[in-house]
Amino acid sequence: MQVFGCFKPHMRNESDKVGFLYWMHHRPVRKLFQVKDLSKSIFVGTRKKIVKLLAATAMATLLSNAAHSQVTVSGYVEMTYMNGGWNGATNSPAGTRSLGSESLLKVAGKGKMSNGWGYEAFQEFESDETYAFHQRYIGLSPTNDITLFYSFDGQKGSEISGRITPFVTERNQDITGQSGIPEYVDITSGQNFVGFDVMNVGPSGQLSVVWNPNMDGTSNTGSDRILPATKKQQGYSVGYKVTPVTGLTIGAGLTKIDADRVDFQDANAKTLGFSYASAPFAIGAQRIKQEGLKTSQAAAQRDEVDIISATYAVNKEITIGGSYATLERTLAGVKSSVDTKSYNAAIAYNLGPVVASINYENSYDTPASGTVAPTSGRDVSITKLKVRANY
Repeated sequence: MQVFGCFKPHMRNESDKVGFLYWMHHRPVRKLFQVKDLSKSIFVGTRKKIVKLLAATAMATLLSNAAHSQVTVSGYVEMTYMNGGWNGATNSPAGTRSLGSESLLKVAGKGKMSNGWGYEAFQEFESDETYAFHQRYIGLSPTNDITLFYSFDGQKGSEISGRITPFVTERNQDITGQSGIPEYVDITSGQNFVGFDVMNVGPSGQLSVVWNPNMDGTSNTGSDRILPATKKQQGYSVGYKVTPVTGLTIGAGLTKIDADRVDFQDANAKTLGFSYASAPFAIGAQRIKQEGLKTSQAAAQRDEVDIISATYAVNKEITIGGSYATLERTLAGVKSSVDTKSYNAAIAYNLGPVVASINYENSYDTPASGTVAPTSGRDVSITKLKVRANY
């Protein structure tokens, strides 16, 4: 016997059959099969499965995003106290003592794109720059050794070799800005540019090439407006660093700038330097030769800069060092009668996230600006105390 095509009871004799029919007649079919309870059970069970499935999908998405993208936040806050004195210092700063502060926040992310390329991007917020949204970067890497990038104020191109000598906390040009030693002429500082890096070109080598189509003084900070018609210069730069033997790094750089206005000059800069590190010592030397500037000028200018520096790690916390730099300037074919000389001594105490340092800088015969000859007797001495807290 079959009931509703799905239930087939086992009956041994006629009395069993009669009993079953009687029971079927007096008991509702709904209760026999518990249809209502069954559908409720199916609904509740299905809902729980859907919730679990959605939760698993969300978790998988989060884990996938975490695997493909890493976001970090870092930065620092620092304060300085500077005390200085000037002899014959025309156009010297108004005060001889000052407290200063600076802070930086960096938000960075990196990971993999859907086509398998790697990517990296960051944005820095800096308190002491003209634009609070300062250095920024987008890098796309089709392979581990090749990166195509855009950046604003990044250290690329010839700048990778323009900062090769060792220092305790800051380069000679960055300690106080009063040494009279000029910066290496580049097309990246305070500018938008594009380029590419190729790694492992030679032992631990790096080749960096950048191009800037419009070196305007009011560099564009937007992405949907064209710059005013004030184009002054355009250029490219190439930097190369290589480590032929352990501890020895050699760097060379070239910058070429073409002027688009008569009140600007073409600029060319070359640099060659090295650093050698063998714990606890590090030493380095660099020569810079450059003609022309990134600013308007009346007379043709040529600068030659030599830098020698060394550092010594006394222990894990304390590092000492010093540098010596000279500037020889030629204006309109006439070499200056004196050369600028700058000495620096530094000591830093590293407490992990906090670093305290003292720099003493003494410069002789400094120029009053970046476009005039060094002045005999214009001497500067400054002591700088700094505390930086990194996070």
